[in-house]
Amino acid sequence: MADINTVADSVVSDAITRIQNLMVSMSQCCSGGSNGLPPQGWPNLQAHGNSAVNALNSARLYLAKDQDPNAVQQINSAEGELDALVNGAQNGCSGGPHGKNPDSYGTYDLTRDILKARLDVVKLFLG
Repeated sequence: MADINTVADSVVSDAITRIQNLMVSMSQCCSGGSNGLPPQGWPNLQAHGNSAVNALNSARLYLAKDQDPNAVQQINSAEGELDALVNGAQNGCSGGPHGKNPDSYGTYDLTRDILKARLDVVKLFLG
C-alpha cells in the first residue's frame, strides 16, 4: 500500500493539471474573436492561477521531504488562489449591465469545488 505522502503527491499533481486545463479554457471563455476571448482582468486571474500551481508545486516538494505542515500551508495558499481565479471570472464577460458569466462558469465552479474537496482530504490526512 502506498504511503500517505505518495497518495497526497498524486492528488496534488492531478490538481495542478486540472488548474492548468481550467486556465486554458478560461483564457477563451468569453464570446468574440475566432476562438473566444479571456474574461476581463485576465492578467490578474492568470496570476492567481499561476500562483495556485506554484503553491501546489511547492507542496509537492515539501511532501517529498516529509515536511507535511509546510505542504499543508502551501495547499491552503493554492486553494485561496484557486478561489480568486474562479471567483474573478464571475461576470467577467461583456454583456448585461454588470457583465455576464462565461458559458462554462458552472463547470469552473464545480471543478474548483471538487479540487478543494480532494485537497481538503489530503490536508486531513497530513494534519
